[in-house]
Parts: sequence; C-alpha cells; structure tokens
Amino acid sequence: MDFALLILIFLAFFNSGQLLTKKILGLNFIESDEAFIFSTAVGSIFFSTLVTALVFTGWITPLVCWCILGVFLLIGWKNLLKLKLIMNSLREIVVQDTELKNLALSFLGLLTLLSIGLAMAPASATDALVHHLAVPKAFLQAGGLVNLPDNIYSFFPQQIEMLYLFALALGTDSLAQLTGLGVVFLLLFALWHYSRKKMDHNHAWLTPLIFFSTPTIFIAASSAHVALQATTYIFLAFYCWENGYERNECSWFVLMTLFAGAAISSKLNCVIILPLAILGLVVHGRNHKNVKQATIQSLILVLGSLLILSPWLVKNYFFTGNPLAPYLMNILGVENGINWDAARSQMRSEYLSSFGMGHSIFNFLSLPINLTFFSEPNSLKFDGEIGILYFLLLPTLLGLSRNVFPAIIVFLVLLAFWFQQTQTVLLLSPTLVFLSLLLVSGLNHIFKNHQGGKLEKYFLTGILAIGILFNTSQIMKEWFRVNPLSYILNKETREQFLSRQIKAYPSYDDVNKLLNKNDKVLMVYTKNLGYLMNRPFLSDTLFESHTLSEIIDKGVYAADIINRLKARGITHILFDFNQVFGKDSVLTMGERAIFKNFLIKHGEQISAKNGFLLYRFMLDSDGKQAKILLNH
Repeated sequence: MDFALLILIFLAFFNSGQLLTKKILGLNFIESDEAFIFSTAVGSIFFSTLVTALVFTGWITPLVCWCILGVFLLIGWKNLLKLKLIMNSLREIVVQDTELKNLALSFLGLLTLLSIGLAMAPASATDALVHHLAVPKAFLQAGGLVNLPDNIYSFFPQQIEMLYLFALALGTDSLAQLTGLGVVFLLLFALWHYSRKKMDHNHAWLTPLIFFSTPTIFIAASSAHVALQATTYIFLAFYCWENGYERNECSWFVLMTLFAGAAISSKLNCVIILPLAILGLVVHGRNHKNVKQATIQSLILVLGSLLILSPWLVKNYFFTGNPLAPYLMNILGVENGINWDAARSQMRSEYLSSFGMGHSIFNFLSLPINLTFFSEPNSLKFDGEIGILYFLLLPTLLGLSRNVFPAIIVFLVLLAFWFQQTQTVLLLSPTLVFLSLLLVSGLNHIFKNHQGGKLEKYFLTGILAIGILFNTSQIMKEWFRVNPLSYILNKETREQFLSRQIKAYPSYDDVNKLLNKNDKVLMVYTKNLGYLMNRPFLSDTLFESHTLSEIIDKGVYAADIINRLKARGITHILFDFNQVFGKDSVLTMGERAIFKNFLIKHGEQISAKNGFLLYRFMLDSDGKQAKILLNH
C-alpha cells in the first residue's frame, strides 16, 4: 500500500511540476528524461510549500491531503503518456550491452531493492524519530502550527519535513521514508542524466552508483533524513545554472533560484549555495557581456531564497522573538517560547565543531586517508563511513578535462566549507555528489585515451569492482543487522521490530500504554524519540538532564521540587539509570542524592526495562513529608 501511494505522490509531483515549468516559466525541455527530473523536483517543492500554507492556516488534515493528491493526479492525467516515453528511452539505453554498464546496473539494482526494503520497515533512525518525523507528527495531530519549545530542531526550516507530513497524513512513517528515498532516487537519475551528456553513456551509470554505494549515504537515504534531499536541490541548482549558461535561457536561472531556496530551507548549512550561485551568474553575465542582467538575477536569487525561507523565520520570530532561533541567542536574544539559552547554544556549537579529526591544513590534506580508514559511525570521527571506492579512484582525477571545470570549482568550495563546519559524512553528501561526478569523468577520459590498452582497462575495472564490492559488503552488514524482511514478511510485529532496533522502545511502549492523556512524562537520557511518544512529554535537546537539574538545584526541600514539577505539569519520569545514577551519570553527587531521596519518598516505580526506569510521582503527599530536606 505504501509503495503504491509513493508512486501516486510522485505522479502528483510530476503533474504539478509540469504545470509550473511550462505554463509559468515557459521552459521547453529537450528530452522527456529532463522534463521528468526537473518537473518532479519542482513539484516536490510546490507540494512542500502547499503543505506549509495548510499548516500555517490550520487546515492540515488527512482529508485535505487526500483531496490535494486527487486533484493533481486528475489534472495531469495526460502526462502519463510522457512517462511512457521516459520508460521507453530508459529501456533502449539499458538494452545496450557492455560489461562496465552491466556491472553498474547490477549493483544499482541491488542497492535500490535493499534501500526500498529498509524504507518499508518502521522508522527507527534517531534523527527521524527526534525531529524529522516527530515535528510533522505534532503539526498533523494539532491540525496546524504548534510551538514545540523543548525541541530546538522544530525551529529549523521544515521544507522536507512538510513532504513527510504529507506522507504521514496519507499513510505511515514507512511512506514518509519512501518519499524521502524517492527524492534521493531523483538525484541518482539526475546524476545519470547529467553524466550521459558529459561522457560515454556506458560510464554514466557509474556516477549514481559511486555516490549511492557510500555506506552512510545509503543508510540515510531510507531513514527520513533531510541532508540528501537538500543535496538533490543543490545538484539540480547547479544543473539549472549549466543549462542556462549553455542555452542562454533566463528561465533556467529562475529555476536555479527555486532549487537554491529549497536547499537552504531544507538544511541551513546549504547557505553556501548562494555565493556559488551568484558566482555562476556573474560568470554568465560577464561571458555574455550583460552585467546588468547578472546583477538583477543575483538580486532575484537572494530575495527568492529568502522568500522560500521566510515562513520559518516568521514562525520563529512569532514564538521566540528570534527569527534565527536557536542560533545567535546571545545577539538576538529570545523570549520564553523555547527551552534553550545562549550557554547551551555555545556548548552545542563546540560539540558540533569537535566532529572530524581537526581543522588544520594538515588535517585538510589528510582527509582522503582519515575519511577512508578512520571514520566511524556514531562517533566524533566523522560519524559515518564513506567506504574505499573514493580513495581507490582518486588517481582518476588526473584525467579530468576542461569541460568539468565548473564542477571542480563547486566541489572545492563545498569541501572547504564543510571542513570549517561540522565534519560528518552525511553533511559531506553535496561534496560527494560532485566528487563522484569528477571521478567518473576522469575515468571516462582515461578509458578514451587508452582505447587499445586492454590491460589498463581491465586493471581500472578491477579496482572499480573491488571498491564497489567492499562498499556493498558494508551496506549488507547493516542491512542484515536491521533485517527489515522480518517485518515486511509479517514474521514480527512493529513492536518487535522496534524493540530490536531501539533499546528504549519497550519503555516508550509502556508510557503509551500505562499513562493517560492527562499525564506528562519528563524524559531524561532516553534520546528524545518524540515520534514514538503518544503521551504528553517534556525533554531537553542534547543536554537531556537540564530540566531535571534545574528542578533539583532551585531548592532542596521536597515541597520545592513538588511545586516545580506541578508547575510544569510533570506527573512521571522516564530515565536511563546509568546516565542518572550509574558510572556515566551527568548529575553531581548532590543532585543524585536529592533525586534518589525524592524518588524514595515521592516516587513509585511502574516499569523497568533495558536499564530505563519509569516512575510515577506522588505529588499530593502529606505536608510533613514535603518539608523534609532531601540533601542528606
């Protein structure tokens, strides 16, 4: 059911995109493939904007979303004929038989099936459960915009999350994951289409394969993240610039503005696309001796991107008084609409800058080795894996030709920007897209220059195969660990699947079953998986003991703590025993003693699973108990 809905959603994207690109922008696409790529991407942005408008006006309901889907499927039914042309052209290309292309298509087909399998399982990725799905779920349940002060990620732009909200309104979190994966598939298709124009058709399939076989990229593609979707818009913005430059058509630069704005509204650190796009417009204006036009286009680019971002800036200002919350807290200040402050903001910045293996020139030059051999998932060492394929193919960069010079500039700027920011593999994805393109371009040039050298070709093909096999083996390891087939084939329930993936899930399930809608649970070091919570809760972003410490530190009498819990409406607490009372405790000895005594006198344990304890607070105890000092 979810997969069928995915096809309908992307047909609606394509139909709405066709309407916008032809009727409004007046674009004439050269090929049906090109029309599908850009129309579908524009349609995804249109749907996100439409859902945003519904959220802000309080009209977001499943019924409204079904009506929107039906309308855009009906008005574009004639476009189904164009999709048939696309399938026919793809079939003709695939039929052409060469060893290298067969290798690429075989692995791409395998990875595609594996990624769909992961996406069809229940959502279990931490980032998705904390905010990418949790925030849309909260908006959908409220029927519109609602402030989520305890989740700072809800103050980030929600461009892609609005697509996830649309999917949640129509189906399950699996549909949301499939929708995100569909946008990634669109990126892979665009990479193939672009590569086909720049190099031998048989090598074009290698570009999406190299990128998609990156272990961390592959896992994130099926996990309702937003970084890869933002990467899609970045690459399409570059593609639009190149089409506009080569064809000298202004409509492509308008489309570039749309994609640049969507990229920034998906992930704020994509703001680097603006100076890159302005540079591209300046180059185009200079070469065509029209500086005035380049100036106007640059102004449209900046204002257009700001317009796409503006709903989320206005929302932040309305709730907190700071349009850029949770950033610039010490400069712009903040009202009471967010559970955040300048001190925690500074600590978060320091934490994010600690990812990677340093920021010196030596560290920059060592990136190929460090990323390949020392990166680790769930660690400060780049928080992911890139495999060995990039490293093995680096020598092919020596074979680059001048026709990829713009891609080289974009690659270097993106790499330098990423190096100075948060060094994680997932945030490196825009850079890896262009690196994949450059590696295949260099490989193609080398093959062309050694047409008669079979030994060299076999050697390069062997290196390529080894790298792909290694990356795929890493992917398969993670795939078998998750084992989505058990759920897909109904061999286990949703609860059983999530219990395997998430240590705290049984406790979340207990909260949902044992508490009622009038209860409110304080979560301490339970990873803040808000999407899994069906009861009111309070949790702190990143520094998860902040509220608990604040409640304890402001007074050592039980009555003081009881009053502060009542003021926040907290009736229960769910916490990780090891992080609160164990060797990894983040509380001071005094705080631990006070909290322990309070639980003994005013708490009742109602669940204990996998090291997570759920307590009910008894806040209506007699006055004598409430006046007892707890710090002894």
